[in-house]
Amino acid sequence: MEEQKILLTVKEFSKVSGLGENCIRNLVRVEGFPALKNGRKFMIHRRAADKWLEDMAKHAHSGCAAM
Repeated sequence: MEEQKILLTVKEFSKVSGLGENCIRNLVRVEGFPALKNGRKFMIHRRAADKWLEDMAKHAHSGCAAM
C-alpha cells in the first residue's frame, strides 16, 4: 500500500486537487487555509485543505478568484 504524504507543496497539491498552481498560491494566503510556510515554500495539510475547500464550496460557488 502506498503511503500518502500529510503535507504537500503547492505543486503537489495542485496536481491532486485539480486547481492551478497560481490559485493554490493565492489560497495559502487566505486566512484559515491550512498551510504553513517552510522557508520559502508553503506546505499544505492535505486532508485539512480538502475539507476547507469542501466547506468553502458549500458556501460559495463563484470559483477561486472570489476567495
